[in-house]
Amino acid sequence: MDDLKLEFLRRTDQAGDGANMWQIGEGLGLDRAQVETLCLDLLSDGLLEMKNLGGAIALAQAGREQLSGAPAPGPDLGALVGQLESAGGLGLEGAAASDLAADLACLRAQLSRSRPLAAVVQACLEAVAEALAGSPDHRARELAAQARELL
Repeated sequence: MDDLKLEFLRRTDQAGDGANMWQIGEGLGLDRAQVETLCLDLLSDGLLEMKNLGGAIALAQAGREQLSGAPAPGPDLGALVGQLESAGGLGLEGAAASDLAADLACLRAQLSRSRPLAAVVQACLEAVAEALAGSPDHRARELAAQARELL
């Protein structure tokens, strides 16, 4: 993790319940576009949680663990979920698209737990990999392979 991301997480932790991404970014000398990009990266990695649209943020469990030096539970999983959420429909329609959205929500919820439930994560990853493997979209098949690697 680069120093800027780590410092942003530290300042978020120091601010506690009153953490605001815009104020923290300003304190680091970043403009709004840089703050937004940085926060999106941290959100997709599962290290940060958005509390409201005004910029209120909090550390996710993985972010707290990152700061404490402990291994974050499933940083690769957080990155995969972020990629899937930002990738759009990936050629899936109807029930397959709805199921994928539900599975991603379930994985996101597991990432926010202090101890993700391995059986739940595994079942969701299997369902995601299966759904994406049936897509005609090349990117979907690449993401399916990444999901299988996490099993």
